[in-house]
This record gives sequence, C-alpha cells and structure tokens, in this order.
Amino acid sequence: MTSTTSTDTTESTDSGSDRRSRRNPRRAMALSGQRALLSLTGLLLVALSAGCSGSGEAESGTGSGEDRVVRLLTYDSFALADETAEAFREQTGASIEVVQAGDSGAMLAGALLNAGSPEADVIFGIDNTTAAEAAEDGFLVAYRPDAVGELSDDLDPPAEVVDTLTPIDTSEVCVNVDRGWYESEGIAPPESFEDLTLDRYRDHLVVENPVNSSPGMAFMLGSIELFGDEGWIDYWQRLRDNGARVAPSWDDAYYNDYTVSGGDRPLVVSYASSPPAEVVFGEGAVDEPSSGVLEQTCVSQVEYAGILAGAENPELARELLDFMLSDQWQQSLPLANFVYPVTDVELPEEFRKWAPRPEDPIVVDAEAVADHRDEWLEQWRSTME
Repeated sequence: MTSTTSTDTTESTDSGSDRRSRRNPRRAMALSGQRALLSLTGLLLVALSAGCSGSGEAESGTGSGEDRVVRLLTYDSFALADETAEAFREQTGASIEVVQAGDSGAMLAGALLNAGSPEADVIFGIDNTTAAEAAEDGFLVAYRPDAVGELSDDLDPPAEVVDTLTPIDTSEVCVNVDRGWYESEGIAPPESFEDLTLDRYRDHLVVENPVNSSPGMAFMLGSIELFGDEGWIDYWQRLRDNGARVAPSWDDAYYNDYTVSGGDRPLVVSYASSPPAEVVFGEGAVDEPSSGVLEQTCVSQVEYAGILAGAENPELARELLDFMLSDQWQQSLPLANFVYPVTDVELPEEFRKWAPRPEDPIVVDAEAVADHRDEWLEQWRSTME
C-alpha cells in the first residue's frame, strides 16, 4: 500500500514538523491527512477560478489554469523539507507530491511490478545493493543530469544502470550503540562484527530483515564481504544463537526496539549519520547524542534516483532530477534525512561534530550482489526465519 503526501509549500506545515513525523507514525498519518485536505481545497479553488475566468478555453498542462505536479516515489522514512519543495516550486512552477511505498525493498518491488505504468514520475531510494534490479527492461528511462559529471566516480551505480540512475546521497550502514546504556550498566560496548556474537552481548542487537530493508541488506552484504562464502552463514547462526532480533524495517528497529527510543536493545543496525538526530529532535533537552557508531561494522551505501518509464510528466521528472543535485536539495539532506550529500556543500554543525565519516567502510561488490542476491537471501531466510 502506498500513501501520498502533498508538498505544496504554500499549504504545508513547518519542516521541523515534517522531520518529527518520521519519529512518530501517528503524527505522520495526521500530517498526511491534513495535507491531503489542504491539497483538495487548493484544487477546488483552482477549479472555481478557472470556471470564473470566462475564457472557456482548455488550458495546457504547463498553463496557469492547471496545477503542475511531479510525483516522487520513495520509502516511508523519507522527509522533504518544506523550504526545499518551495524552492523547486519557485524555480519550475510545479509542486512535488511524495508517494511513500513502505521500506526501500517493498518500494522497489512494487515499482518493478508496475513497470511501464508507474504511479509516479521519479523513483528515489534505490541503492548500491539493489541497483542491479533496476536494469530490467522498461523500468527506467535514460537520463543523467549535467551535474553528475562533477561527482566522484566512486558514486556511480553498476554499469548496466549508469545511464538511468543518478547518485543523490550517501552514508554508511553501521551498528549504532547506545553508549549511555552501556555506561550505566558498567559494560564495555562491542567494537566489531565478531564482538556481536559474544555472550556478554546476548540479546543486545536488533537488525532489519534484508528482504525488505535497505540497511538490513547492507549489513548482510557486509557480513558476506567480511566472512566470505564459507563463513557468513556460520556468523549469522552465531548471531541468532546470541539472541539477535530481526525487525521488519528500520523504523521498527530504531523507534521500537532501540534503547535510545525506549526499547530494550542497545545495539541497532542504522547509519553513521543517525546520532545527530538525537540532538536535532531533542528540542534543547539533549546536548550530545547518547549513540555512537561501531566503525568496524560500517558498510558504504549510495542512494539513487531515476525517471520511471511511462512517467506522466517526463519533462518535470527531468527538472526534479536536476534539482536533486542542486545546492538547495543537497544542503537539506543531512537534517531532513540524516544522510550525507553527494555534492560539495557545507555540512551542518551537528554532522561535523557527531557524524564523522568512517575511515575504512566495507565496500560491497555490486556485480557479486547482482549475481547472488536472491541466493544469499534464501540462505539468510533458512538461517534466521
């Protein structure tokens, strides 16, 4: 099931409310309902205005009598800052409608089922662990913004989708640790993949299901890269025997199970860029995050966007893809979605202080993922389910 959120910034709430809604699903649903009502009201006003114009002539899709909308298909936890959506509207005269479709894996699976008849114009949230799936014929159309030429080649997707996917943000998937919890318990926190299997950390870890979750997939692939074909299944068996919990999504793991959010697990698979959120959302009550990152568990991740084949508004889709590499969009990413920009824009103070980039993250082999992903997932299922 997908949900749709209007982001016409002349009618929406402040961006802080947007971002806080990611921490509270009920709040997100309420905001979505408010915006749907406001959007409907706006459309009725447009219709009444057109009816009173007296021209009697049909308006084109780019005329003033018809609202221009580009639809962005993405995952549930994505947040679009109001000021960023407003900047796009000022530049193009069009609003962005965010269509949320579950976790990243569910989003991509649904989009592939609808290939050629998409419910949106642009898809965002395909990453370097799932990019090869986007090579399916009739799924995406070729387009690369000019600004891609200024990006690092390390951000490029696999060769088969290099002309259809554009890098938008990057981060590292890492185990986050509630250092405050470990300090209060008088226990030294773990440091590595191997430490997570030790008895002293029994029932401490929550991971996401890699079938549906992007960070869950990255963590699984990192273990394969580290332990190899002969050792990674044994590693997951040891995690299982040590009480590792599998959550269906990142939202469930971070907001329901992680001790920082009131759960009972002081270790969670999340992102190197997650800790600053505790200060940003602390509303002055938190001076520094309780969470830290186990750098030895970090796995590189890049997220991409592309234009869906059969998009209703391909011209606007190209404009949106261009805009996603603009300074306005890129500067909004750290505090809206807690990821790093791919362009050379200044990071906010919270990121500079509490989200340094890991020095030597694990880099997964994209070609191996393309060849063995389904096989690995079946092996993981037979071990953990």
